[in-house]
Amino acid sequence: MSDAKRGLVRNIFSVFSTRIFVLSIGLISAVLIARGLGAEGRGIYAALLVYPALLVTLTEGGMRQAAIFYIGKKKASDAEIIGTLLSYTILAGSIGYLMVYWLQRTFGPDAFTNIMMLAAAAILPATLAVNAIKGVFLGKERIKQFNKAHWVQKILFVAAIALLYVSNTLTVSTVMFATVGAAIFNLVQALYFLKKHETLSFTFSAKTFFPMFRLGVVYALAFFFITANYRIDLLIMSWMAEPDEVGRYAIAVQLGELLWQLPGAVLLVIMSKTANSIDNSIVLTVAKTTRLTLLITAFSALPFAFACYFLIGPVFGEEFASSFFIILYLLPGLVLAAVFKTINSYFSGQGQPLVTVYLMGTIACLNIILNILLIPVYGGTGAAISTTISYAIAALGCCILMSYREGVSVRSLIIPYTSDFKIGNKKKS
Repeated sequence: MSDAKRGLVRNIFSVFSTRIFVLSIGLISAVLIARGLGAEGRGIYAALLVYPALLVTLTEGGMRQAAIFYIGKKKASDAEIIGTLLSYTILAGSIGYLMVYWLQRTFGPDAFTNIMMLAAAAILPATLAVNAIKGVFLGKERIKQFNKAHWVQKILFVAAIALLYVSNTLTVSTVMFATVGAAIFNLVQALYFLKKHETLSFTFSAKTFFPMFRLGVVYALAFFFITANYRIDLLIMSWMAEPDEVGRYAIAVQLGELLWQLPGAVLLVIMSKTANSIDNSIVLTVAKTTRLTLLITAFSALPFAFACYFLIGPVFGEEFASSFFIILYLLPGLVLAAVFKTINSYFSGQGQPLVTVYLMGTIACLNIILNILLIPVYGGTGAAISTTISYAIAALGCCILMSYREGVSVRSLIIPYTSDFKIGNKKKS
C-alpha cells in the first residue's frame, strides 16, 4: 500500500512517533553535552549553531517546499525537478558555507575559535542537500522513507557524544565535530534511500529551474521569518547576555521542542497531503486537525511542566535549574504555536507562502524589538516572554487569515466538536 493511501492519521502518527524517538535520543545527548560543557560551554555551542540554523532556511531558497509542490502537482518531470534541486544545492551550499563562516568570524563572540567556525559552517551545505532529498520524499508522500532518512544519524550522534563524555574529551570543538559528522552521515544515508526508492535521472531544464526558484524564494523568505522568530532570541542573547545565561535558555528551548513534535508531524503530513490534493476537501481536514492538535498540545503542557520541575536540576545539573522558570514563560507560546504551524502548513502546501511572509515578517520584527527591550532586563525570561507574545499573535493571525480565505470560522480552528472524538463521524466546519 502506498503512503498516499495509508491515511492522514496513520501518516501523522508515523512522523510523530519518529520525531518523539529522535528527540528522546537527542535529549540523551543534550544531557551529556550540558553536563560535559557546563552552562557557559553549552551557551557557546548554542551560539555556534545559530547562524547555520538561520541561514539554512534562507540559502535553501525554499527549494524543498517548491519541490513538494511541483512533485505533488506534477508541474514537471521528476528528472527535471531533481536536476533543479541538485544544481541549486551545489551553488547555494558553497555560498552558504562562506556566508556562515564570515558572519561568525565578524560578529561571533571571542570564544569562537577558527576550527569551531569552520566546522559549524559545514553543517549548512550538508543540511541543504538532505532537505532537498526530503522534499522529493514528501512530494511523493513517501512518509516511511522520509522517516528513515532522519533517525539513524541521531543514534550515531548520541553514541559519539557518549564516547566523548566517558573518555573525558567532551569540549565545544569535539561536540562540533560530532555534529558535523552526523550531518554528513545524514546526507549519505538520504542519498542511499533516494537511490533505493527512486529511478534517479537528472535533467537540467531552465523552464523548470527558474519558476521553481521564484516560488522557492518566497518559501525561503517565509521559512526564514519563521526560523528567525524562533532563533533570533538566541542570537540577540549571544550579543547581550552572558554565555551561561544563553546556555540555560538553550536548554529551556530544547526541552520545549518536545511539545512541538505533534504539530511538527502534522505540518509535514498536511503540507504533503495539500500539495497532492485536487479539490478543496482538505480544508475541513485541516480545521479539524488544527483544533485537535491544539487540544493535545495544551493538555500535554501541564505534565510536561511538572516533569521539567523535578528533572532539570538532577538530570542536567543544578546550574541549569533556573531553566524551569524560562520554560514556564515559554509554555503558552509553545502551545499556541501548534495553531500557527498547522495552518501555515496548509498555505505552504497550496503554494501560498506569501501569506507566511507578510504575517511572520511583521511578527519577527516585533520579536526583535521585544528581545532587545526585555533581554537586558530579564535575561532568558525576557526572551521567553517575547517568544510567547510573538507566537500568540501568529496563531491569531493565521486563524483570521484561514477564516477569511477559506470561509471556515475561527471557532472551528480552536474549539473541538464533540463529533471530533467519534470515529467515522464528520462535522462540517
